Amino acid sequence: MNGVRDVVARLARFLDHPAILPGLLLAGAIFAISQGLTAQGGVPTAVYDTHSYWLAGGSDHPYASTISSGFDDSVNLYKYRYPPPLAQLFVPLHAVPWPIVAALWVGLCFVVFIVLSGRWALVLLLFPATLGELWLGNINLLIALAIVVGMRWPAAWAFVLLTKVTPGIGLLWFAVRREWRALGVAIGATAVVAAISFVLAPSWWFEFRDAMTVQAGAAIDVPPSALQISLPVRLIAAAAVVVFAARTDRAWLVPVAATMAAPALWGNVFVILVAAVPLAEGRGLDRPLIWRPSRQTVGSSYA
Repeated sequence: MNGVRDVVARLARFLDHPAILPGLLLAGAIFAISQGLTAQGGVPTAVYDTHSYWLAGGSDHPYASTISSGFDDSVNLYKYRYPPPLAQLFVPLHAVPWPIVAALWVGLCFVVFIVLSGRWALVLLLFPATLGELWLGNINLLIALAIVVGMRWPAAWAFVLLTKVTPGIGLLWFAVRREWRALGVAIGATAVVAAISFVLAPSWWFEFRDAMTVQAGAAIDVPPSALQISLPVRLIAAAAVVVFAARTDRAWLVPVAATMAAPALWGNVFVILVAAVPLAEGRGLDRPLIWRPSRQTVGSSYA
């Protein structure tokens, strides 16, 4: 066991080298630009999820495809399935050319990944879920960030509740610990954002209701390409994990539960687990979230 700990400690010191972070940021910038160019070339799966958000922001009826064909992507590849607020954020972005939005969104996701993973970014970048997330441009990394930030500033949970909804089971953390003010802030912030969204586009909320009716069956009959565990089973297990986490003061288990509770377990959803890294290290709790590499050289780190 001591040998394993020594190897991990040495790896951590190596990954703390000050040259690694600039290298990762440069690689991220190059990748974001390449994703923008790929999107411009018309590759349908490149930044696929972001493309769905962008199209929804420019549509009068963002849920039309979902209502008409549910999870059948052979009918229409680009479907918007979340509550209206995210699509409303993309309304002004729809005026920006799609390839530019694609590059900017992937760049944002990469920066969020670096912030969350800290010194372990070089290792976690090889995690298949990370690569899948950066290719598809989903919101899972933003959900991971909201979970971490939400442990200290509960209003951030509004992003979780108003996108994928079910990972919001992590709010049980506050209920079990009787942190009622934090729970109230999270729910109150969600209600305020939802109310503003409804005032701005009430018809979208009615369409969202109809879309959810169409997709409800997927909670039991899981889409073929997702991990075949139904949502109700996963929600029960996730709730148990959060209760255990809250009673044993293991905040890093909250993103584990949130991942388990995702509407469907697509491969890239597991990138939410990256949020466990800063919480396990205390970043975002009693320490600053932003990791800063050591100024030492590799040689001096091993001394």
